[in-house]
Amino acid sequence: MAKNLKFAVIGLGYFGVNLALRLVEEGAEVIGIDIDESKVQFLTDKITYSVQMDSTDVLSLRKLGLKEMDGVIVAIGENFEASILTTALLIEIGVERIINRVTSPTHERILNAMNITDVIVPEAIAAAQLADRMMIKGVLGSFEISKDYSIVEIKTPKQFIGKSLLELNLRNEYSLNLVTIKRVETKNSGLLTMGERKDFVRIIGVPMPTEVILENDILVVFGLEKDILKLSELGAD
Repeated sequence: MAKNLKFAVIGLGYFGVNLALRLVEEGAEVIGIDIDESKVQFLTDKITYSVQMDSTDVLSLRKLGLKEMDGVIVAIGENFEASILTTALLIEIGVERIINRVTSPTHERILNAMNITDVIVPEAIAAAQLADRMMIKGVLGSFEISKDYSIVEIKTPKQFIGKSLLELNLRNEYSLNLVTIKRVETKNSGLLTMGERKDFVRIIGVPMPTEVILENDILVVFGLEKDILKLSELGAD
């Protein structure tokens, strides 16, 4: 069995916290680091280990064994100086993979000068994904694979309802690959008052060619943006 990947997230603001939690969900071991005790306490018992410390203190950094991590993410957002100094210290102690949250073009230029090229701009990513969703009718969510290819969740076009995947032949007719189907189902919930019903989403997995598309299905498709756009123009509400 492959070993669990190990990461450290330095800076537990909104981005850092959500990244740490998502990495844990994906099966990784995560150390969360922040100078703010309240932020550290929030993640106690939610991630592998959380520690309050000043990441600009090289002696404290060395004690954490960050050199052995599969990656260290510097997610500090507000303190530009602390982000740069923390990165410099990580280089000094021999961390091989450093990923930085970038907060400005100046920040990125300085990191490039330090030979740090693995950078992320959360705001730019969110903006690009929102723009994609706004430009394509019926898209509920999207994930960009490359400049041209994306995976998107799209409402079922009315023309698809009641037809099987074999009949639709998405690959040949629309140049798209169906990843899966998210089926919205209404069920009674034991947590609700008797008689109340709640919507649940069931993942079909790898749909068979005989699978019939239902009215509230959400199609998860992969392909070129231009082909996704064509599909969205079929009249989904």
